[in-house]
Amino acid sequence: MTYESRMTIDGGLVNGKRTLDVINPATGEVFATVACASRQQAEMAVQAAKKAQPGWEALGWHQRAAMLETMADRMEARSEDFIDTMIAEQGKPRLEAAGETAYAIAFIRHFARLELPDLIIPMPTSGRVELRHRPLGVVVGSSPWNFPLLIPAAKIAPSLLAGNTMVMKPAPTTPILTLMLGEIAASIVPPGVLNVITDQNDLGDLLTSHPDVAKVTFTGSTATGRKIMASGAPSLKRLTLELGGNDAAIVLDDVDVHETAKRIFAAAFFNAGQACLAIKRVYVADAIYGEFCESLAQHARTAIV
Repeated sequence: MTYESRMTIDGGLVNGKRTLDVINPATGEVFATVACASRQQAEMAVQAAKKAQPGWEALGWHQRAAMLETMADRMEARSEDFIDTMIAEQGKPRLEAAGETAYAIAFIRHFARLELPDLIIPMPTSGRVELRHRPLGVVVGSSPWNFPLLIPAAKIAPSLLAGNTMVMKPAPTTPILTLMLGEIAASIVPPGVLNVITDQNDLGDLLTSHPDVAKVTFTGSTATGRKIMASGAPSLKRLTLELGGNDAAIVLDDVDVHETAKRIFAAAFFNAGQACLAIKRVYVADAIYGEFCESLAQHARTAIV
């Protein structure tokens, strides 16, 4: 297949001032070269999002939801392209790539069917209180390499549905899937609503400190999350930081030891263990500790890498 190599800025598919090589992790070889933004192009993306936001908000909830549904339909029609791309740029086996693609589409549809209606809050005395939800403005999304379609989809859909506009920046190791999302969105949403740019891990400071950015949503390392929090502090930006996890499993002595060990092993090592919610610690009842450890070790010894 032909991999999408251009970024989406202000509704147009544009080449970068630089380029970015994408390496197939299975071979270690470059298999695609895509556009990479300059600081000027990153600034253009933010300004396009800022300009587009009032009109996007004015469209109303239901029109925005309908466009997200259309995005999901277009993604589903290109499912095989997304799966093949994920295998090539991220290295997932086909089964996991197909699962992530299906989940990403389902996430967009799920968010598109949610609502935040205005509420009248009962008061014990006279008076009237109304709760209304309003968009923040421009949202910057930054996503990691380990789930290169699901996480961008899960950031883009709720941001756009709520009336925000967006600048989305994928990990430089896995940019193509997010560029494909930008390409699809460019033919559906108004110009500037969703901008997708790539970088070499060198534009984050511009985006997270930008005075016209109201919120940053980031999934990645704790160290980078600290930098984003510091960068956004002067303007009191809203932040959503999904950082490194330390997930635990508790195994009691009434379980089927071998079946449970099989499930724990799968939960720890799916996606080669590179997942924020992968099991990282296991607490096992003393009575079955030795048997459980041996069963877990047997799964490790027989796993095919």
